[in-house]
Amino acid sequence: MTSAGFLPQIRPLPYASDLAVDRVTLKSRTQMADKNAGAPIELYQESYGQGDPLLCLHGFGGTLYSWRNFVEPLSKDYQLVLFDLKGFGKSPKPNDTRYSPFDHAELIYRFILEQDLKRLRLIGNSFGGAISLVLAIMLQDQGELARLQSLILIDPGAYKEYVPLYLKFLSVPLVNLGAYLIPSEFAVRTILRNAYYDPNKISDEQVTAYATPLSEPGARHALLETGKQLVPPNFDELVVKYKSIETPALIIWGRQDKILPLECGERLNRDLPNSTLKVIDQCGHMPQEEKPEETIPLVLDFLAPH
Repeated sequence: MTSAGFLPQIRPLPYASDLAVDRVTLKSRTQMADKNAGAPIELYQESYGQGDPLLCLHGFGGTLYSWRNFVEPLSKDYQLVLFDLKGFGKSPKPNDTRYSPFDHAELIYRFILEQDLKRLRLIGNSFGGAISLVLAIMLQDQGELARLQSLILIDPGAYKEYVPLYLKFLSVPLVNLGAYLIPSEFAVRTILRNAYYDPNKISDEQVTAYATPLSEPGARHALLETGKQLVPPNFDELVVKYKSIETPALIIWGRQDKILPLECGERLNRDLPNSTLKVIDQCGHMPQEEKPEETIPLVLDFLAPH
């Protein structure tokens, strides 16, 4: 077995089918047991290239489509593994309440151990960045931190003080009901306009890619449960542990992020003892989508020695 383990390959991304990348085909999905439910959760994933594993975790309401621009440049030297988180994209959307950052992280943590991944790099945007931080602490608490080579956190959720107001309202019954009634494409376009500095860069393809899974059975439930649990009761205990994460970390932030302000990234950069903060101008909450031409070189430069 290589240091990357044997990672499943699904099928080419519909928006990247013409990319010349090495692919390894094993299983269509990876089963990860949800120990609370006692049943396996099969997270949908796609894997590109060979080498040390590079796991990418998308944000709230997103899918692995968020990483489409990373496939070609990063799969040349790494095995890029793109997940649809539980409840999102093509992954299962069970009617349960296990959608907290810890629940999502637990599924990825089990995958890391089951595949015996080493020299692992984690990349997370927004909610996926929050999950990446939880994963780093899980690995540390369980004596498995040596598996983690580095962290790349792109506008991550890291502090409860910065949770967007519209997400706090998801626990209000009338708002909750309304979320089931709003047309998917309208909701996605509204969220993307808030996430981008330049809304003219938002394409119809993007809107369709994110809206389509929201129309599937269970999708709105998963979205609302995840939104309501963005800040679990014991989140303060997690934040205290940031200062103990010695893993090299790159923090990338869009200077004009309207969802999570730059001061959140500056605070995280102070709390993580081995981090570097890079700021992208004229960019919002999703640099990997809005400014890939600036984000990807930052990622590659950081990964070279890490």
